[in-house]
Amino acid sequence: MPFQNRRTVCGLFLRPIVLLAGILVAAVIAPPASRAFDTSRVEPSVYKIYTFIPEKNNQFSISSGSGFLISGRRYVVTNFHVVEGGARFYIAFRDGREAKLVEAKRADSRPNVDLALLEAREDLPGEPLKLGEYEPEKLAEVIAIGFPGAANLNKELVPGPDARGVPLTDLDSTVTTGVVSRMTFTNLKVSDTQILSARTVQHNSAINPGNSGGPLFDACGLVVGVNTLQGLNSQGLFFSIHAAEVGRFLSEGQISYASTSRPCVTGIGGNLLSIAVGLTSALAAAALAFAVYKRGTPAAFGGVQKALARLPFPAIIGGGQKKRGVRLLPGRGEASGLLVLQPKQGGQTIRLDETGRAVTIGRGPGVDVTVASDTVSKVHARLGYDRKAQRVRITDLNSSNGTFLDGARIREAEASAGAVVRFGTEDYAVVLEKIAEPAAQVSGDGGAGWMLSGFEPSGRALQFELRPAKDRSSGRDLPATWTFGRDPSRANFVIDDSSVSSLHAQLMYNPGEALMLRDMGSMNGTRLDGESIGKRTVTLRDTGQEITFGLASLRLSRLTD
Repeated sequence: MPFQNRRTVCGLFLRPIVLLAGILVAAVIAPPASRAFDTSRVEPSVYKIYTFIPEKNNQFSISSGSGFLISGRRYVVTNFHVVEGGARFYIAFRDGREAKLVEAKRADSRPNVDLALLEAREDLPGEPLKLGEYEPEKLAEVIAIGFPGAANLNKELVPGPDARGVPLTDLDSTVTTGVVSRMTFTNLKVSDTQILSARTVQHNSAINPGNSGGPLFDACGLVVGVNTLQGLNSQGLFFSIHAAEVGRFLSEGQISYASTSRPCVTGIGGNLLSIAVGLTSALAAAALAFAVYKRGTPAAFGGVQKALARLPFPAIIGGGQKKRGVRLLPGRGEASGLLVLQPKQGGQTIRLDETGRAVTIGRGPGVDVTVASDTVSKVHARLGYDRKAQRVRITDLNSSNGTFLDGARIREAEASAGAVVRFGTEDYAVVLEKIAEPAAQVSGDGGAGWMLSGFEPSGRALQFELRPAKDRSSGRDLPATWTFGRDPSRANFVIDDSSVSSLHAQLMYNPGEALMLRDMGSMNGTRLDGESIGKRTVTLRDTGQEITFGLASLRLSRLTD
């Protein structure tokens, strides 16, 4: 082929490739409208809540709020103050062109985090909403949906059991938008009978009386909070109970729900992978065309492969993928150990959640890991663990004395084994800790069970024997679960101290396996050897470990008789 013809063919080939690259980048950077927040998808799962409060002479006063479907077809989350004092509850929603009321009962409630769970007597429309149990960044977009009373120009009528008196216009939810102002911990006396102590999202998405109990969404449609408070004598100060508090509340009541700890990423940031793939494909094709132009023969394809191998990201050629700078670690790409943060001045090692759930560190209540230092803020930083990549994602949460990585103050950064992290003045080394196999508790090994012994904060001695039942025919151990808490009607073992929740934690045993410990969404948490276990289920050794429920500490030992 003459040179002029080769050049002409190459030009014809290059032009559509360059055009394709431009189209790919433009499409990703300017996301289509279909990627915007879709209110029609979530609105069917948001309801108006009516609470009937008994008054004198068999009369009722009626208050209203909002709520949303969280599990199955009948479980609805709302605020405790929405249902407080109520004798009857109704969930209102649109049913085609009619208003419908479904009676509900209060299944559970926690005044300290201002959350309640209603169970409807009939199936409700919509799908259970998913919790986003991560901590949103400042300026992240949020959307509040609910039923503020001031938005209804109709006079509030007394609803009957068949929804008479409830105008359809009152069941058209109100949507407001805003951004996250900060994450904070709210410790506030909200009434004579209720003290709120919970992690909250502060934002400027307007909420008003009647919004209480409704969901606060992120741009991905995840529920990141329950709308709860409006700042008095202020503008743009609104507070929502963080989704992680909702998750703890539901876990304590053993209610299943969907959640994720992965932050919402939208726009350009959410499409970086698409940009990389698009540009890689375009560059690969352009490089191939250039090679054909330069050498005039497909035999130059080998040179193209070498050129593509120098690209800073994987290049796809003929269905295969060339990976550069990637080292596969043992065990399906995962290291055979776990990253931990070991204190340099002595103290408790910080162990991360290997499932990837972010944990908070600080010296105040409500954090997952407590560091007792005046230089550490109440809620100081957030740690996320990518076990596959063996890296810790560290985010400073506007701490007073800062978070540092290898001596440099950071806002957000990633650390690997060998790095030094400092919270305030507390230094921690990032270390890869080998995984130790737990000692199995095999029936017939001479052990009859376990004992937990210690003291309440008041000084009263505690001693609990944990003996699994035996199968009558084989004599083997049967699976067992023991619960601990302050309420005798809910817990097998009672610890009568105000720092202990009514149902605080549980120990589980399966024959041939180790004891397992998990917190049941307690207010003051459960600690193992001084470290909060958060929402994790942890494996126990045979003896010697200290378990702390609230402020009551007990030590685990083995029974042999």
